[in-house]
Amino acid sequence: MILIDNRNALRTKNRELLKRMIALEENAPSKNVVIEESRRGKLTLKVAVGDKMQYVHSKYDPEKDAERLVDKFDGNTNQHVLFVGIGIGYHLQTFIERYPNMKFSIYEPNEEVMLAYLSTSKLPLENLEQIFVGTESERLSKEIEELLAISKGKIQLLTLPIYEKIYGREIATIQKKAVETLRNKKNALAVNVSFQKRWTINAIKNFPTVLKTPNILHDVDKDVFKGKPAIIVAAGPSLNEEFESLRFIKENGLAYIFSVGSAINALIEHGIYPDAACTYDPSERNQFVIEKIKEKNIVDIPLIFGSSVGFETLEDYPGEMFHMITSQDTVSPQLLDTTQSIDIILDAPSIAVVTFQLLTQLECNPVMLVGQNLGYQNNQLYASGIQYDFIDNELSEEEKIKTLIVKDVYGHDIKTDEGFNAMRQQLEMHIEANRNIEVINTTKGGAQIEGTSFVELDDLIKGRLNFQVVKKMGGATLNAYDFSYVEKRIREISRDANNCDLLLKEIVGQLEVIHGALKNRRTNNMEQRFVLFDKEFNRLKRNSFYSGFVEPMLKVQNERLSEESQLIRYENNLLKKAEIVVESFGSFIQEVSLHVEFVKPYFEEMKKRIENRSNELDE
Repeated sequence: MILIDNRNALRTKNRELLKRMIALEENAPSKNVVIEESRRGKLTLKVAVGDKMQYVHSKYDPEKDAERLVDKFDGNTNQHVLFVGIGIGYHLQTFIERYPNMKFSIYEPNEEVMLAYLSTSKLPLENLEQIFVGTESERLSKEIEELLAISKGKIQLLTLPIYEKIYGREIATIQKKAVETLRNKKNALAVNVSFQKRWTINAIKNFPTVLKTPNILHDVDKDVFKGKPAIIVAAGPSLNEEFESLRFIKENGLAYIFSVGSAINALIEHGIYPDAACTYDPSERNQFVIEKIKEKNIVDIPLIFGSSVGFETLEDYPGEMFHMITSQDTVSPQLLDTTQSIDIILDAPSIAVVTFQLLTQLECNPVMLVGQNLGYQNNQLYASGIQYDFIDNELSEEEKIKTLIVKDVYGHDIKTDEGFNAMRQQLEMHIEANRNIEVINTTKGGAQIEGTSFVELDDLIKGRLNFQVVKKMGGATLNAYDFSYVEKRIREISRDANNCDLLLKEIVGQLEVIHGALKNRRTNNMEQRFVLFDKEFNRLKRNSFYSGFVEPMLKVQNERLSEESQLIRYENNLLKKAEIVVESFGSFIQEVSLHVEFVKPYFEEMKKRIENRSNELDE
């Protein structure tokens, strides 16, 4: 019978698991799991494997057996430990005795073994993060994803030896998920290193433009788009085969055409003006994507821009502009009245994914994908009419070596790479989250995209796109933002900007006190000094200028500080803890000071432009 303490614990920790265990307990017990006494008089456990019973713990000395398993742990207290297999829990108890402050989770593939554990041993709740059971792959993947999120991908398995043979598939699933998470984290780190400053600078420089342009999701009549077909035109090589079909659709208003990224150049080259061009890339180079529109002074193509787009992109744009607030923009949420429930578009590895989110929020249906190859066609990256000095259109020999193989819309193998693969997976995730929207992939020879059906564009024109639906989406020249609220927030953040310098001086002062005590090897009142330091540092974290304009430029440094803070948390030696605090926070605060000085001129420039806008509105 499940111990009463464990019942109470699971009611709050994992109610679903408790229900499963109670249901299992109420059934007639099988003989697949047997608890018996070991030679040393301690309980041990054996399970049925095929037609034999095998011991999970030693049948002689299960406690000594547990010590040998825990000896395999490398002692890295900066990791999260996942116990694969719990048995009666000897190894778990040994681990807790050696590492009393470490977080851990428990995965037991065999539900009957988990029931045996809960019936004989008390759950150690203090540092237990997650506890889960079973071998069903989808559920297991979900649990592991949650655990990897909690542990930031830093996970070490401690597996009962017999389970490595019995549950090899499940262990492989965990390891695969961990590798994927680490790869994604590495990619995210690379993106953050590249763009963490650009996102913030772009958001600051673009905010005055945001203030004087309509929000596509709030200030344009959604009935214009609701239930209407929309086409996302990307720049993949298969776009070469669709220009005449797109021309026919445009001339007859059969669907809204949204170009994404470089596709705008190929469309203009063939005399096709989409209903809107969408852009969000934060890089300086992004301005060259719409260079043709500026050179030719084309006023008939509205630009829908993400608020963290490369600011150069918006300079001197000749046509109408609409904006969407993106998740990498930390400035707009600081300045706009968020009680107005402003929709946010999540950042993504591809403008096509961003635009798909936009169209789902506009309630377009169906959404058709054109030129969305997400792979290479004859080793070509772009459609004709697209050429940049800084990107080769053809794969290099080195790039060819790094390619992956995926299935195309016909079931054949095609080459892709990690970047395209990530875009496809993100697109599939958003398609899955919007099952009410029909998504049709018309990309000939493109990668197969889960959740879509493949229909050639010509066939859609013959069968479904047979009457005019397009209306001009203009009309909205202003947005509904409360300008007086923006002015109020500017004054408040300006005060916080001035206070930021004072806060940094206070923090440096606290660090110097700790450093002085460390040099003199004095530990008396050290804990109190840590408390005072935390208080000042938390004041900085609450400062709106820091949180909106400085901290976002320090994503990588913040991640590193977070990891080092874990070491501080588990360090019991006060002098060692003081050393880590001084070293980790000292370098971080130095970075903060540099970034405060770096961003202030941009903030002042934004203030001036907003003041000018205020004067325009008053006239």
